[in-house]
Amino acid sequence: MRRLLLLLTCLGAAGSMTRAATPVYVTPDVPTTENLGGTTLLPWKVYRYDAIGYVPVLTVPGSPTIDAIHKMDSPGDWLLSVEATSNFSGSLTADAEPRDVIRYHGATGIYSTFFCGGALGIPAWSNVDGLYLEGGDAGNLIVSFDVPTDLPPFSTFEPSDFVRFLPAGGPLCSDWALAAANPAFDASAAGAGVSLSTNAIGADDGTGMIIFSVDVPTDLAPPGPVTYLPASLVSWNGATFSIFETLSGWPGGSLVNGISCASNPGRLPIRPSSAQMVVSKSGGSIVLDWSASCSDAEDYGIYEGTIGSWYGHTRVDCSDDGSDLVERVTPTTGRNHYYLVVPHSFKEEGSYGANSAGVERPAGAAVCAPAQNLTRCPPDVQTPSGRMIHSP
Repeated sequence: MRRLLLLLTCLGAAGSMTRAATPVYVTPDVPTTENLGGTTLLPWKVYRYDAIGYVPVLTVPGSPTIDAIHKMDSPGDWLLSVEATSNFSGSLTADAEPRDVIRYHGATGIYSTFFCGGALGIPAWSNVDGLYLEGGDAGNLIVSFDVPTDLPPFSTFEPSDFVRFLPAGGPLCSDWALAAANPAFDASAAGAGVSLSTNAIGADDGTGMIIFSVDVPTDLAPPGPVTYLPASLVSWNGATFSIFETLSGWPGGSLVNGISCASNPGRLPIRPSSAQMVVSKSGGSIVLDWSASCSDAEDYGIYEGTIGSWYGHTRVDCSDDGSDLVERVTPTTGRNHYYLVVPHSFKEEGSYGANSAGVERPAGAAVCAPAQNLTRCPPDVQTPSGRMIHSP
């Protein structure tokens, strides 16, 4: 059980009492009225938090208190754990225990057991307190526990550790194996170490770093030591700790029971007019107007290349100013340019679109995010994206 206020975000620094520009998904431990927009958040719902405010994106039947969440790359799919045993009002054929992980399939609305904690030796008194997938939807499962937990051959995993399970190749919720390379985050060995009195929860990962929060004020070093508060999201890059984000506005007395950063950025769908972008000229600039990504883009990058020197494109703008899917670009010298619009999150880009043969275009020479995720969207939007156009 989490003990103090936690509020986690997956974005760059935001000012006090301002809403996030980059989306993060959260769920509270009790009905909670946030003091930015006055929305009452319920503990059996998942909310997307961004510049608009809090918008519910998933309601779990049976009204269980959600403990941990993870937004999968497959659009509409989620992983979650609960604080108390529940069958989700009959949506599950067997009860989900707090040591289990449940999957929600967005395309069908079906809930199924993804990870059976009891079958894997997790004691009944240990709750899955935070979770994420390492390496995509078919990757390793990383979890934290709310109490010290023994899993042989390892001794005790502390609540500030993250534990890695490997998929064993089968379809059953028991088809997982405790990894030899554990823990995924060893709190005692990170820098000067994390205090045993601290719970590191609400985990996610980024390129080259792990992101987590603390449930009590915690001194971490290097550098410092610096005191990190429960409202801060902390990053560890293997050498130093830093504040990834601090967000105000969540009321005291409520806890953030789950957090997930944005997932697969997706690709631009083809519009009914068969054009991914509308292009117009404005003085010596061009104006690009495009459709939103089919998945979970936080922002969009614009790439410029030279016609005839195909796939030499490079970034010219990494932010959709105003978040209106419209951007003005001044071409570099010359007229024979093409442009691509590519969705991205803070840690990865989506598709650059496919060529006429259906082959994915390569990433840019200089990019807006360090990794790429090419998880497909549903069939109705699995279309080539990123139109090549001439500059004026």
